Amino acid sequence: MNYDQLLFSELRIAAVSMNDIELTEEALVKAMTVNEELLSLGYTLAPGDAVALAKSKDLDSFPARIREYAGDVSAKPMYPDFPQQVMDLDECVFRFHQMLHYLSTYGVEEITGMKVTRGWLPEMQDTEKTEADTKLLEAKVLGLADEKDKYIFPYSKILSVTERMDEKQRLIIRECVKNLTPGELSGVTVTFKQNLLEVFDTVFTAPELSGTEKLEYLHSLCQHTGDVWKCMDYSLTRARYHFKTSQKRLIVKLLESYPIADFRENLVISNKKGERVRLMLKFIDFNEYSRDPQFKKAVAELRSGRIRSWESGAKFLAERGDPDALELYAGRPGMMLRHLTYLMRRGFKSRDIFDRLLPSADKLKTQTLVSLMNFFSSDEFEQVSNERYGEALIIREMLGPLLSARLAANETAIRGKKLFLDESGFDFGCSEIRVTDKSAEGGYIRSGLAYRIPEEVRRIRFFVYWNDKERVDVDLHSTAAACDGERINIGWNANFKNGVMAFSGDITHSDAAEYIDIDLDAAKGDVDWVAANINLFSGYPHFADIDTCFVGAMAVDKTGADIKLYDPKNCFFTYYLKSKCRMINFGYIDVSRRIIVFDGTPDQQSGSYYSTKKRTNNFMLRDYLELLFKAQNVTLVTDREEADTVLVVGKPADDRELSLIDSNFFME
Repeated sequence: MNYDQLLFSELRIAAVSMNDIELTEEALVKAMTVNEELLSLGYTLAPGDAVALAKSKDLDSFPARIREYAGDVSAKPMYPDFPQQVMDLDECVFRFHQMLHYLSTYGVEEITGMKVTRGWLPEMQDTEKTEADTKLLEAKVLGLADEKDKYIFPYSKILSVTERMDEKQRLIIRECVKNLTPGELSGVTVTFKQNLLEVFDTVFTAPELSGTEKLEYLHSLCQHTGDVWKCMDYSLTRARYHFKTSQKRLIVKLLESYPIADFRENLVISNKKGERVRLMLKFIDFNEYSRDPQFKKAVAELRSGRIRSWESGAKFLAERGDPDALELYAGRPGMMLRHLTYLMRRGFKSRDIFDRLLPSADKLKTQTLVSLMNFFSSDEFEQVSNERYGEALIIREMLGPLLSARLAANETAIRGKKLFLDESGFDFGCSEIRVTDKSAEGGYIRSGLAYRIPEEVRRIRFFVYWNDKERVDVDLHSTAAACDGERINIGWNANFKNGVMAFSGDITHSDAAEYIDIDLDAAKGDVDWVAANINLFSGYPHFADIDTCFVGAMAVDKTGADIKLYDPKNCFFTYYLKSKCRMINFGYIDVSRRIIVFDGTPDQQSGSYYSTKKRTNNFMLRDYLELLFKAQNVTLVTDREEADTVLVVGKPADDRELSLIDSNFFME
């Protein structure tokens, strides 16, 4: 994926050159025509962006660019007139076809040792696909960005969020760092410490920057020497514990650019981290390159054990049951929140802990509280052992008021506003806000969001397309949970059809596509949920190694030999797999509620193709929004025209709309 395609995937924006020139009627008509082409891909421009595109030199080339970014299924399945050919096929014939296909790839390679690029496929009727399906889903709004802001805008956007970057976002940030000046980089505060690592290492190893430029930027990037130690550890590991002399000098200069009190305080945050700092000091030859006696003295005290960590001091008091322990913890509310169970098990009353935490709720991370609310409201919480259940229940009761107090402190664009909540296309009561367990895949759309399946949709189609210079075998699997508890599997090592699902056939070479169709009418009343998994069976260690692996879920109304198998305008979600794993829980359909939930999380159960299941959680997006609106003194209105602000999930279509996703659900 190139940089512009990453922007489209992660932020749902496209960069164009925006010109301050006179708008002509001809250009505006052409822009409207372009927007009609975008609709066939499932996207549309807001009116203001359509005008901006009309004034851009990129107008003519824009549709082709978006078609490339959006992706395509550019290969046929084993049975080109799917699903009819599969539904009409005798099982013996299907199994015989699969055996011949396996023999032509794995079998030939095993017997002869020869490398096979492409395997045998059955000669089946391939009707020309001339007819598109009915438009079933609303178009997604696509945003435009000025070409001159294509690096600073995503850099600021991604790093202002207090959450860990995913792999695609890291790729974006690396490109941004290469194309921005030290002054531009210094103007952005990285709010989540873990995200410092990638930015720090990119600057630290950049050959085009001078040592002075690096020092200037790294100092502004790291708020204190604790950040430096964290980032240095990451860079040292990536460098296989060998820094160049110039890099060692730079690190020592960076550490000594902070006050000595800051340096001393961050030498031993915890006993474990203190040991790590001692090791890193050796690898950078600190005493050799240090020029400040105060810093050398502090390091000597660390090595002799005369500097005590904050954590050891706090735990020393807590182990004795000393009331001063709570006062000490209250100075670091984030640490107090993480040590809740530890403190309660040392005899401290939950009410006393809560009374000290609540006044400092504005210093807690909203994402941490949301993540904890998710856990203590999930089926995992219900599995807590009996002796710990009461303790966990107390913690859950604390979290609600703490989250409300934190949300009240957030400065948002909805505070005190009359607001209309536009839930069209989504079900907030069945949607989660995932934080620490969000998918590294999926791009702009968050994992956990539940899409409403329109009534006219008869089938849901999961699909995967992959291509590579090497032979790669990607498998698409699906499992259904019947209402009586029985499990029904569809895939290469299971059934290929039943009354609810149909599988297009298992292809074991590159430039191939697989489909699974779920008949919603047939499933209704008999099936609780249907899930899909994607497995990289052979070829590479990870999905990230494949040149192209494109997946998605599509709404289907009509099926027939001449109906197109892939229609981008009817896709709930599509994305390229770039994870460093080989098994993905794709998503699931809740049949009775008629929703489809994007999951996209790695499957940790090696060898299990069917571990995706419907997730249960009592803290959903609607619950979160209720807390948020109350905390922000928002007045909900039922008439869109009465509202000051309209809250939507995706990109705003006009000036009154605000995006939940672009605003990161107002968690900052």
